Amino acid sequence: MKSSLRTRSARLLPVGALSVALLATGAAGAFAAPATQHNATTVKTATMVSISVNASRTELQSGESVTFTGAATGLKIGDALSLQRFDGTKWVTVKTVKVGQANNYTFMATKLTTRGSERFRVSHGATVSPTVIVSVK
Repeated sequence: MKSSLRTRSARLLPVGALSVALLATGAAGAFAAPATQHNATTVKTATMVSISVNASRTELQSGESVTFTGAATGLKIGDALSLQRFDGTKWVTVKTVKVGQANNYTFMATKLTTRGSERFRVSHGATVSPTVIVSVK
């Protein structure tokens, strides 16, 4: 039995040593610096654009004015925003302003004369704000 144990040990010793050597060189290769350097590239990421809108008044008399204010996140100062009114079939641009400091905007004094409910929104390209309904009596 002793001879078979020695024979087995003699066979396993070189295999174990070879395994340790391979693991040691493989681990060193995994932590070694890459042979080539890569230049950094700029990746343009899509920014989320959102527009909020508030009406100074939601109920007014015919001939009175309403002011629309809000914020446009994800846009640059100077980008154009359009105030749109729904005419029953499509959205029509009423006024245009530019995004100001702190991404805020104001559509000053929009005079409404048609009685009923008017729907307004603010748009920039494909991005639109929620609809605001103003009742004119």
